[in-house]
Amino acid sequence: MHGTMSRILIATDLHQRAVLYDALVKLAAEVKPDAIILGGDFLHHTGLQPYGSTPQLTPTQCAEELQAIAAQLLFVRGNHEDENWFEFRDAWKSLRISAPVRLNGSFSMIGGVGVVGFPCFMGYQQPFSEGEPLGGEHYQYWFRHLFAEHGGDALRLWIMHEPPTGTQLSEAGSPVEGNAWWRDAIEEHQPELVVCGHDHTTPLSRGVWLDQIGRTNVINVGQNMDGPLHATLVTCEGSGRLQFEKLVMA
Repeated sequence: MHGTMSRILIATDLHQRAVLYDALVKLAAEVKPDAIILGGDFLHHTGLQPYGSTPQLTPTQCAEELQAIAAQLLFVRGNHEDENWFEFRDAWKSLRISAPVRLNGSFSMIGGVGVVGFPCFMGYQQPFSEGEPLGGEHYQYWFRHLFAEHGGDALRLWIMHEPPTGTQLSEAGSPVEGNAWWRDAIEEHQPELVVCGHDHTTPLSRGVWLDQIGRTNVINVGQNMDGPLHATLVTCEGSGRLQFEKLVMA
């Protein structure tokens, strides 16, 4: 007997770009996922020049754009979510009544797939954490509690904005190289699949979006700020292995 199919669409680094939000809405309508996870930098840090040349939305407009998506949405923090989170959150609550779902050093079960959203300690993280400190930045402070509570379900799908260091998916020695602790966590626990972002260009310029750390598959699909949208669809039938594919939507 075949179990139910879980379908999770993941995109990172939208940076409030109108063309990317529009493409995400179209892609969601096409692939009909059970849930969508935005893996950080869905907003754009105030005071910095926007990436790209196409129009940029406000945080309120971002929340409004996402109302067209029927699937559950979950949010992981990147380094560009700071006080702009409050505007996005308040707009979201006014439209949907409930607060947006944050994965910030926390766990969620999506269908039959356990998902852990890693925090991002770059930038000003206090607004997104909303007064819920993790108890320490090193993953051992907070992940051990998730693992103790959820066991193997906490070793399925990890979403982290910063890549783990030392893969083909980010530029070594650069500001977007990634997080050495996250690599340590992967090496120690060997989750099935990790999806990251932060380095927009290296996966695209190298033509490589998949690498491995031990038994763990690591994905960074990269992002074009002026489109098309790059994303990944993760699927799982019953308790089987996670399958994934790269998607591009103009």
